Amino acid sequence: MWKTSPNLVGPIYQMTRLMSTVGMALGPQVVKPFLGHNETDEGIQPIQLAYLELGALDLAMAIILIITSAWFSISTDQCNSIRKVIFQEDDGNDSIELIPDKSDSLSKKSNELSQDEPTPKKLDPCSRPGRVLVSLICWSFIMNAGATVMYTTLLYTYLYEYLGWTVDAGTSLISMFNIVRFIIGAIVVPVSRWVTPTQLVVVDMASLLLSSIMMLVALIAEDVGDKLTGAGIMVASVGTSNLLPTLISLAEESIYVTAPVMSLFIAANGVGLVSVGPLAGALLNSNVVSYPSLILALVLAGILGLAVYYSVLRWLKRTEILSSCESHAGKQ
Repeated sequence: MWKTSPNLVGPIYQMTRLMSTVGMALGPQVVKPFLGHNETDEGIQPIQLAYLELGALDLAMAIILIITSAWFSISTDQCNSIRKVIFQEDDGNDSIELIPDKSDSLSKKSNELSQDEPTPKKLDPCSRPGRVLVSLICWSFIMNAGATVMYTTLLYTYLYEYLGWTVDAGTSLISMFNIVRFIIGAIVVPVSRWVTPTQLVVVDMASLLLSSIMMLVALIAEDVGDKLTGAGIMVASVGTSNLLPTLISLAEESIYVTAPVMSLFIAANGVGLVSVGPLAGALLNSNVVSYPSLILALVLAGILGLAVYYSVLRWLKRTEILSSCESHAGKQ
């Protein structure tokens, strides 16, 4: 339904990212009582209790969602039977004409408005230029996921184990980092309706680049090292707050983001999360400088991928391939 109006694509994508940031902001404070204890050889370790607590919260939320979904289906008589889902059962009331409600009239109006809006020029993702653009966006997803996992998953380890921060200082900074991410993400949701994905990407990548440089310089300037590290992490909250949904919105401008294409984007994001985390942990164990250095390398690689993406996109527009693809889609 939200696809009927192109103006709602950006805000919807941004909302999908926003609520996960809330959990990241609350997470450090939830596990804070379990951190900083000496490990023992017997019994359950404090950090294991923290994971059990978070797992119990996940299970409770899953039960709430299942009950809510089931109650909604029963109360509205929508797909409350497995036979209806599998066999598409009819209730025999085809001859009864339903009176449209307000939601139906609103949906019709939105459809009429969407028909009046000019259709953007887009590429078929299965075409050769479409595959090139999809590949470049996937590359950006991998680099972005790698930088994000270092700012979220490995950040406390970097602060506590390698920079010597206290438990209170480390968890407080991480909570502040994620709170700012949530605030910025909440602002971007309505703003993305008027601001282009290109403008958001430029701001996000610039903030990540500045953040990685500040954290790298902090290891050299020992007198202001902690302040530079904290400031650099807070600057990164801008880029990590909305880059993932912004990349999807960016692709949506030029490519038909179908279900298989979206699956490729999510898979690329997963590749970055799975691969960069262990690599960063191994490098950090050998040299503390590797942490900001790897973030800087990932950001530069992401900027390079986006630069190639815009270069290819500009070339396609000059050669009018997008226009021919649009006319071909209209004939079909």
